[in-house]
Amino acid sequence: MQANPVSAAARPRPEIVVAPQTPSGLMAGLASRLAARIPWFTLALSGVLVARFVQELRSATDYEAPFSPGYYSLLAAGASSRDLILGHGEWWRLFTASVLHGSLEHIIGNLVTFLIVGFLLEPLVGIGWFSAIYFTGGVAGALLSMMLNAPDMLSVGASGAIMATLAALFTLSFHAGAARPKLMRRVAGGSLFPALIPTVAHGGAIMDVNAHLGGCLAGAVMAFAMLIAWNDEHDIVPGRSIAAVIAGLWLAVTGFAFAASGHTYAAYARPGLDFIPPAEIPKDLDTLKSDSMSLVDKYPKDPRAHLYRGLYLLEQQNVADAEPYFRTAARLGETSPAMTHELLDWNRALLALTVRSQHRGQEAQEIVAPLCAAKSELDLRTRQTLEITKFC
Repeated sequence: MQANPVSAAARPRPEIVVAPQTPSGLMAGLASRLAARIPWFTLALSGVLVARFVQELRSATDYEAPFSPGYYSLLAAGASSRDLILGHGEWWRLFTASVLHGSLEHIIGNLVTFLIVGFLLEPLVGIGWFSAIYFTGGVAGALLSMMLNAPDMLSVGASGAIMATLAALFTLSFHAGAARPKLMRRVAGGSLFPALIPTVAHGGAIMDVNAHLGGCLAGAVMAFAMLIAWNDEHDIVPGRSIAAVIAGLWLAVTGFAFAASGHTYAAYARPGLDFIPPAEIPKDLDTLKSDSMSLVDKYPKDPRAHLYRGLYLLEQQNVADAEPYFRTAARLGETSPAMTHELLDWNRALLALTVRSQHRGQEAQEIVAPLCAAKSELDLRTRQTLEITKFC
């Protein structure tokens, strides 16, 4: 007699036993996931940029303001310009400039943006691709800045490199593996568009829009290439090893560039010693009285020293002696990086006042005529001087 077959539902099922994870296993897994989310390159490079800025301040010979290295110090440290790169063959400035910063506000602003981008983008694409985008953007920004800016305009800052990571952040937010695409687009858009608008910062520094644009284009191109090669089904972007090699080469060239720049530092920094440090600039009339003559003796090539001495003598109503100091300040200030346009305009107004006070009204009016023609563009101090003296 044939036995009745047993239905599948009636057959006994083997028990599946899953061994529970030990606390140490859970902690190891959590630590591994956390480590994968930490942007190690971003943090390490931020530390390098801070250390380099501290070194800039320590070795500076002149200052625009406290915590702001001056023209000659930035020139010596490795700032880039077309005259220096093409005219003097100092190619290394294309690589050194992106590691430098012009002020404390400059580096803080860059680091805040960089850290935000790093926490969003580096874990997504990996250290290799993120660093390759960063370094390529820095070089592209320096190249476009060199080509499109005025020949003698100095450029420093990591902005071009950071713009590249922002452009990549926006582009790669459209990949299926992006964890927070809307946040990525908000961060990228909120930083990219203002950075591409020409702006004059506090103190007269000009935002290098060309460097920003060069970095942005490089980052966008690289990210589009990654997006094409990166299948939505894959969690890891392909070509990480190649990207790491590219980044390593850029890093090696940057290190060689700093080594090559070392022999020129003293020659470029030396003229900075001719300018008044921020701590010695007179803050009130008493300081003008006690220090203005000694500043002229100590810093004869600084037009501001002559301006301060002229101010003191004008305050004492000694216009005949004040006039030569204002004239010297005007002559030196035409080519001196220490003399801003605002100070030059104010010095011109004060010179005109001393000339008129010596009954040379026609000459005074000729001196001040360019200021009156552009009165709306003058700073508040110069406008007030013109209004009080009734020149315009």
